[in-house]
Amino acid sequence: MERLKFPNTLHIAFQGGTHGHFLRHFLDRFSKHTPAITQSPFTELGTSHKEINYSENFDRYHPIPDGFRNSKEPHCVITLSKQDVLQLQRIVYIRPADLNLDTNNNKIKLPKNFMDSAGIEKLYKIKIDDNIEIPKFILRDHVKLGFSDIDKHGFIINNEILTKHKLENVHYFPVSCFWDKEKFFNQLKILNEKFSLDLFLGNDAKDIYEQFIEKMPQLKTRNRCENIISAIKEKRDIPILNLDIIEEAYIYSWIETSYKNVLAPFTNSFFKRTADINDYIKWYPHFYHGMNPTLPNKIT
Repeated sequence: MERLKFPNTLHIAFQGGTHGHFLRHFLDRFSKHTPAITQSPFTELGTSHKEINYSENFDRYHPIPDGFRNSKEPHCVITLSKQDVLQLQRIVYIRPADLNLDTNNNKIKLPKNFMDSAGIEKLYKIKIDDNIEIPKFILRDHVKLGFSDIDKHGFIINNEILTKHKLENVHYFPVSCFWDKEKFFNQLKILNEKFSLDLFLGNDAKDIYEQFIEKMPQLKTRNRCENIISAIKEKRDIPILNLDIIEEAYIYSWIETSYKNVLAPFTNSFFKRTADINDYIKWYPHFYHGMNPTLPNKIT
């Protein structure tokens, strides 16, 4: 197989937030076919969006909504599964367009180009502009709805679009492999062999990867929601501490999809212990019962 060289560019096709910028930087930096790169790609928020003079051997772009380009040339498509959505949303929600979104306050000011602004405006009849701060419970509720019908979540719908397109020369790179060192470097070996990238994966490569991981503190608590849900199921009482708004929304979604006649509280505050959640479910007033209209018809 011929070595990769311009114009035979490797195109990285991905959804926003799935680390396509980092992968482009990593491949361009450690391929022996490209000029040396010494600059860090990381912004203060941990994204890999710094402007660097990259080679033309590697490209990255979002095929949605405009479609794939250069589809006859080599492609690496970053894919995801339903199990990845919680972690992905935790990572991307606080740093849209490189803006540091603080979701800890009871009132939240959204940036103009926030990914969910249009959906929130339509569903809650709120006009989002520079003069409004929306309650935390509105943003949490909107995120909850996405988890409640995961098949219709934007990440999942877009992933189906990406993977059904027929490309002539493609490798599919699971986004979860970015979050595990062994899996990440195994994927790089596959890319290296398939596209003859001549990657040099020495200590410098491992150091850049470690910096990338360190920029995502959410990875250190990636199992926190499942641990809380397990405690609820097993009637174990444990404290609920320091959840972000995405985790709160995920647990609310689990409550409503597991107990179809129970609606989660519409308040800024969140449960402090798993025993509080079990009490809430047990004593939820029977006269409030009725099919939750926000859920899909089929409850699993």
